[in-house]
Amino acid sequence: MNKSCLLLAFWFALPAGAQSPDEEAERARIATERGRIEAEFEQAQRACYRKFAVNDCLDEANGRRRDALAELRRQELTLDDARRKRNAAERIRELDERRDARARERDEARAKAQADERERQQRAASKAADAQRNQEQARKRAEQAARGPEERQQPDTEENLRRHRERVNEAQEHKAKVQQRAAQEGPPARSLPLPP
Repeated sequence: MNKSCLLLAFWFALPAGAQSPDEEAERARIATERGRIEAEFEQAQRACYRKFAVNDCLDEANGRRRDALAELRRQELTLDDARRKRNAAERIRELDERRDARARERDEARAKAQADERERQQRAASKAADAQRNQEQARKRAEQAARGPEERQQPDTEENLRRHRERVNEAQEHKAKVQQRAAQEGPPARSLPLPP
């Protein structure tokens, strides 16, 4: 009876996730049945010691006990097999989830690396374009510096030439208006005498 109590305590001590409620109930039933068989065997042993043919009686009681325990053991093995299958399926599912997670992480890392590479290439292209623009501007400044001062004062484009002509015309018109106003007003007023 001591063995059956230990087995019963062992099965109830298993973590809750390891057994389903049906399996737990079935294991409890088996443990109870095992305890009953052991109790019956102990009673049969005591009864056998009162008889004259003790060994035959003990052999017969052991046989009944062995057959009953073998059936219970078979039931336990069936439960153990079902639990192993569940655990294996759970482990496979966990491994699949991990593999899928690693694949997602690799894909995300690859996509990030590609995005970083594209960004790096765009920055490099932008820097190259800026460098080329700077070189072009430096070349133009060097050409302008190499020209004479007369050439530098002349407008480069048609737009600049047109603006230059407009400014010259405006300046001439302004000068003509000032001269005309001065002629209309007469000679300038005399200045005041200086104080003694």
